[in-house]
Amino acid sequence: MGKKLNQFDLSGVTDDKALAIAAYGEAVAAYRYIVLGEKAHSQQLKFSFQKMVQAEYSQRDTLQKLLAELFPSACFYLTNQDKAMVCVGPRLLDARDDARFDEAMRLTIASEKRSISFYTRYLPKAQHRRVAETFRQFSDEGLQRVRELRLLFQSAGKQINESCPIVPK
Repeated sequence: MGKKLNQFDLSGVTDDKALAIAAYGEAVAAYRYIVLGEKAHSQQLKFSFQKMVQAEYSQRDTLQKLLAELFPSACFYLTNQDKAMVCVGPRLLDARDDARFDEAMRLTIASEKRSISFYTRYLPKAQHRRVAETFRQFSDEGLQRVRELRLLFQSAGKQINESCPIVPK
């Protein structure tokens, strides 16, 4: 029997909290790409991760601005369960050698896919059109980033063994 995937309950999540959760996920992703870029052995990988850092920070900033604009008095303490809706594994990745780098890449890909799932699953609940549009856009960009990560992993000569693969378009 296969491992059961976590199904997170979105019933109590409102647009303001969804934006806060999403912003957390984007901030963690940016941090992880910084770590991966610092530990990457090739210039191509370093450059690719630097571009991803910029993209993740841009997404985080977009989410935070939207949160401040639509919900100026919003303030959240995110629980570990909230954070797990968009992240897999520990926030701090250990990528100091090849085996740990490979695991860090797998966790990063898994987190990207979890964020995509969060965005997609929240779309029907979104009350504000701008939240829905942003989540739809970020879901599409996340799919593209997963494809990019897979290509980077393969170009580094690594075999990808990931659960729940996303089928390329």
